[in-house]
Amino acid sequence: MKNYSVLLRPYQWIKNLLLFSPLFFSGNFVNRSLLYITGIGVFVFCLTSGLGYIVNDWIDKENDRFHPIKRHRPFCRGTITGLKAFFLSGCILLIIIICIRLFPFPLEFICYLLAYMILTASYSLYLKQIVILEIFSVAFGFVLRVLAGGAVCNIEISNWLFLTVFFIAMMISIAKRLTELKELGEKNAILHRKSQIGYSLTYLNSMFWTCGSVTLVVYSLYAVEHGSLVIYSVLPASYGIFRFIYLTDLGRGSDPIKTLFSDKQLLLTTLIFLFVLTLVIYWP
Repeated sequence: MKNYSVLLRPYQWIKNLLLFSPLFFSGNFVNRSLLYITGIGVFVFCLTSGLGYIVNDWIDKENDRFHPIKRHRPFCRGTITGLKAFFLSGCILLIIIICIRLFPFPLEFICYLLAYMILTASYSLYLKQIVILEIFSVAFGFVLRVLAGGAVCNIEISNWLFLTVFFIAMMISIAKRLTELKELGEKNAILHRKSQIGYSLTYLNSMFWTCGSVTLVVYSLYAVEHGSLVIYSVLPASYGIFRFIYLTDLGRGSDPIKTLFSDKQLLLTTLIFLFVLTLVIYWP
């Protein structure tokens, strides 16, 4: 079971909580019926993410052997065979289909789910080899989660939310490649990820700071537009972004989820940010 857990990477499923963001920012998070159907949508996306990790790890099993951490994944070690992975994938796909049949998901949500499946499969098979486009592909996967979250509860997505999620996702993706290039060195980084052949530390750092700056500008414009106490949420947001940049510079940006939960300052800043927004949006 431990090997299957490593293969499905459930700790990464926290990214799918982005589906709740449209509900949260719209002030409808206390609506039980919308919260329920969005929760089921998150569950379906978690299963879909797990399915994507299986496909990605199978395709990358040879390249992952050049990475000090990824070489311990089940396919690289041979602890899970292709046949077992195929059976597991079939079971997960069956559960996804059953959920779609049982619950009243809007057609738009199903379209976004299919788009996410196609994007992750395309990324694993081909897009990850193309410089810059592979970073955009990962970032757009985050945006699709937000769009799906809006679709499942019939809430229109704010332009500010769309842009903020896109640029912060770009920032996270670039941080991962920066850390790989520093940790593995140019030769091994290219063997592990073919797209690394087109990157340099200077270029990635420029992209990294640009996306961080744009994220702050876009969110600040959102805060100014909404006025009131929302403007104060810019303070923890700014600190969190600069803290993440600092941690990435130390070589700790390869896995944003682990970085978040292993750094007390970043975690506390995130909680303060969410607390401020909760007070502003839901305080009577």
